[in-house]
Amino acid sequence: MAAFMRGNRGPAAVLAVLALAALWIGWVGYIASDDTLYHAGAMRWLTDGPAPGADHWSTRFPLILSFAAALRLLGDGFLAFDATAVAWYVALVAVAGGLAGRIGGRMVGWIAAMLTATMPVVVSHASTVSCDLTEAFFLLAGVWLLAGERATVARAVAGGMCFGLAVLCRETAGLALLGLGPLFLLGRPLDRRLLLAAGIGLATVIGGEMLFQWALTGDALHRYALAFNHDDHIDRAANMEGNFLLHPAIDPLLVLLVNDDFGLLFWLAAAALAGGATRRLATAPRRLLLTLAAMATVNFLAVAVLVHKLVLNPRYFTLPALAAAIVLALWLAKLRPTVRAGLLAVVVATNLLLLGLGNAHPRWGMETLVQATAAHPREPVYASENDVARGWLSLRYAGLANARPAPAPPGALLVTDTPPADPARLVTAFPSPPTRVGAIVRGLGMERLVPGAIARRLLAPSPEQYLVRTPAE
Repeated sequence: MAAFMRGNRGPAAVLAVLALAALWIGWVGYIASDDTLYHAGAMRWLTDGPAPGADHWSTRFPLILSFAAALRLLGDGFLAFDATAVAWYVALVAVAGGLAGRIGGRMVGWIAAMLTATMPVVVSHASTVSCDLTEAFFLLAGVWLLAGERATVARAVAGGMCFGLAVLCRETAGLALLGLGPLFLLGRPLDRRLLLAAGIGLATVIGGEMLFQWALTGDALHRYALAFNHDDHIDRAANMEGNFLLHPAIDPLLVLLVNDDFGLLFWLAAAALAGGATRRLATAPRRLLLTLAAMATVNFLAVAVLVHKLVLNPRYFTLPALAAAIVLALWLAKLRPTVRAGLLAVVVATNLLLLGLGNAHPRWGMETLVQATAAHPREPVYASENDVARGWLSLRYAGLANARPAPAPPGALLVTDTPPADPARLVTAFPSPPTRVGAIVRGLGMERLVPGAIARRLLAPSPEQYLVRTPAE
């Protein structure tokens, strides 16, 4: 195994297999949420560009323009959605591995790439068009250019421009950039000249976008007016979704330590730090790691402080997770080959298991509507207003135009999650698909051994849907 991992072909093959496995297990695809809004923004560039953006999502230009390019090349369909999402996933895995390799060497780079490629918080956005991986890519690229071994003013300016592109992906990237402030005050590990040069690069991108907005809308702050007014106050109930929380003072830490999106990562990263993972690094690698660590730490603290403005969503902690993966990779690379392989296998297997617990059909009602309209193309099929609204793009791609919002008239077809009182009115039942792990449990005939609450999450994570014929008058 050690000899296998010393070359490039062996690790590359392992990485490819792990990435494909992670994508297959964690694939969700189109979810008719923010990805619909990104599609609308990208299409506006293709049909009536340049477009300043009509909402918060359509101003995320690095993602919007890459999505528009995919739509131009591949056509207006779900293939362009998938290609855009997977391309940014591959790019992030590559830059995370490359950055880790600069810090600790080739072995560290491959391990960090494997950890990133299977990390649930990353993979959960690898099949759905979203800004999370794009933002993380530009933040890591900026760190690499700014603090790398060949740190020059020109590269620092380029790094700052990457930071600017990260902010254009999502303004929350600015929270990570606050971590450069203490480094500037200290004057180390980065020379202040480099940080000032990075500031010039950042200002160039942000200023250029403001000029673009002013030219098209007359308001240089157009994107920021949209960004800071798109959400209402966030309460604790919103933070509870998908998280294990106890008290606001420790809740952000619990999101890192007790969450399906991170698995064992932060526990083992803490052990890695205690075990001396970052000791004996040369000057340039240490500079890279300290710069990334400063940004990741301040990112975490800022999100924790802004708990009433930002939901405690694991995706806001992607940069700390990537930094933790690099620290863990540094530690694993120092261990004996058999111990390293065993621990890496445990982490990766845990990641894949957690991915397999996820619901790959979060919009099962919408998916059922599309199936029902396709099965009955010659008559209207009614469903909730929400499912009809979310399903419009899927219906258009399928060439279907017979979906209608409820209420349904007498004698009509209706998709609902309420079973009919009269079984004779049931046309078709649509049981929720199981999770990947649930499918294995069912395939092994072990459903009866799983407790009820867990069985529902594994075997029926979404409400069952029913196509019924409403009573005639």
